[in-house]
Amino acid sequence: MVLKNPNERQKGKTLVFFVRHGDRLFIPEDKNAGMRAGGPGLSHLGKRQAKEVAKKFSKIKDQVDVLYCSSMNRAVETAREVSKTLNKKPIVKDELCEFNHIVWTKKFYYLKYWKHLIKHKLSLRELDKILDKHNGRVIVIVAHGNVIKGLIGKKMHLPFEQLGKFDHGNCYITLARFKGIKLDYLYYFNSKELVMPQ
Repeated sequence: MVLKNPNERQKGKTLVFFVRHGDRLFIPEDKNAGMRAGGPGLSHLGKRQAKEVAKKFSKIKDQVDVLYCSSMNRAVETAREVSKTLNKKPIVKDELCEFNHIVWTKKFYYLKYWKHLIKHKLSLRELDKILDKHNGRVIVIVAHGNVIKGLIGKKMHLPFEQLGKFDHGNCYITLARFKGIKLDYLYYFNSKELVMPQ
């Protein structure tokens, strides 16, 4: 499946919709819960956000080829809502899990920095695999704010310090076009709306 009416610039290119998960449950007595395997699921607000973003994909449900998500609960729950609209089962990947914002610093002397930098590198490698496997297709990836910032920023060759200043709201959408594994065009970043390119 490809875009219904691709223009000359879109032919043979891969479109990726990156969606940040909905608002997660916060556990006051456990500040690091969001980084643990699985992690907390969606809050009531997050569940509403996931349903709202899923509705937005109804406009293009016949054009989307595949749905991926992080293995963390908040991303899986968001992807399940989107999957109801797309009628596609999410492919769950550990490599798309959240990493800590310490990656945007130069705190090389902290073990935590290196641990999370490795997670960032794994997410980049996973994106390249997804792009290779689904070249010329339309992909939806439900992940995390730092993951999306890291993937887009690295493809744009931006320094880490600059990436840390980006923001990505819950259930906001970013649309990028790739030629092979190279970023060809960024249509929008951190949008409340899903807009198809013309």
